[in-house]
Amino acid sequence: MYLYGYQMHVRFSASVLKKLNATHLNTNADADGDILMKIAPLSTATQAILVEASERMKLSARGYHRVLRVARTIADLAHSDSIERSHIIEALGYRRIHTNLTLAA
Repeated sequence: MYLYGYQMHVRFSASVLKKLNATHLNTNADADGDILMKIAPLSTATQAILVEASERMKLSARGYHRVLRVARTIADLAHSDSIERSHIIEALGYRRIHTNLTLAA
């Protein structure tokens, strides 16, 4: 994986790596629909947070999935097998920052 020209090493949790390998995907960004739901399952409480936030932020289905992909990546970087509340909140924060920057431009 490369980030701004520098090689970045990321250790994925064993369960997420197995799920990605089973789907023949290289990154979370490649996952969509059913595959995304398999590699990024949410607890009931975490899903409720994401659903409420997506309603308040008026996210489309595409926006919801983008937040979920980013949250899965954040969880991977934290070596977490599951997506936690903090991962969803951080992903939503990036979405808000991106939206504000787009509106300011």
